[in-house]
Amino acid sequence: MTHPSVRSARKLRRRRERWAAGQLLVEGPNAVVEAHGHLVAAFVSENPSPRVVAVADRCRDTGVPVLTVTERALAVLADARTPQGIVAVARWPRADLSVLRDATLVVVLDRVADPGNLGTIVRTADAAGADGVILTAGSVDPTNAKAVRASAGSMFHLPVVSGVTPEEVAAHGRACRIRLLGAVAGAVQRYDDMTYESPTAIVFGNETHGLSAAMQRRVEGSVSVPIMRPERPGYRGHAESLNLATAAAVVVFEIARQRGEPGRTGTV
Repeated sequence: MTHPSVRSARKLRRRRERWAAGQLLVEGPNAVVEAHGHLVAAFVSENPSPRVVAVADRCRDTGVPVLTVTERALAVLADARTPQGIVAVARWPRADLSVLRDATLVVVLDRVADPGNLGTIVRTADAAGADGVILTAGSVDPTNAKAVRASAGSMFHLPVVSGVTPEEVAAHGRACRIRLLGAVAGAVQRYDDMTYESPTAIVFGNETHGLSAAMQRRVEGSVSVPIMRPERPGYRGHAESLNLATAAAVVVFEIARQRGEPGRTGTV
């Protein structure tokens, strides 16, 4: 028989249950470590790796209940095809626009549909020193298991505000003197020719359709990441576009570079 705690946690595979409970599932030892401080419970496989054992011990030391479960039970909780030995329940740190009142760099995602892109962009924004991420209404659920996994724990490091309308984004920018710029394919101004000294919210649109009409009316300017098309004998590559998460990384790290913000040495 399935343990009652597993049955309860399994409900969090559904969006409605996650939002009602204010909780989500976190998979893998690294993500569980990054969610430390938000953890409610952890489930560990019967044959854990040394890394999982260490993470489970840390959970116990800080008062987080840890339950050993079968591989089958763990697979019921995990979204990944191959579970990494530990799945935890964590409180979802919901946020609203008020927490970004003094922001100097915000990433806005307008109707972004792919959870992997969302999670990767949240991770990138975190690494580049952004103050938060805003999702407009119609974007993918930030508590989606794939999004949480792709964020590698960054969902717990910086505010992720969801369900905001383009008008609310623009109104927040006006009130807080944050310039709203759109990343638009084909825009005349290159992203690295723009200066970013003032507080900036950079908006990225849907993977297929780009910025919505409502958001296009509200951005104060636009920048593009040029696609290189070298003319040389035998060269055949002419990529049509960049992946959304890649384009976001290029732009936000350029903003961080221009500002010369101090950081720590990290790994890629």
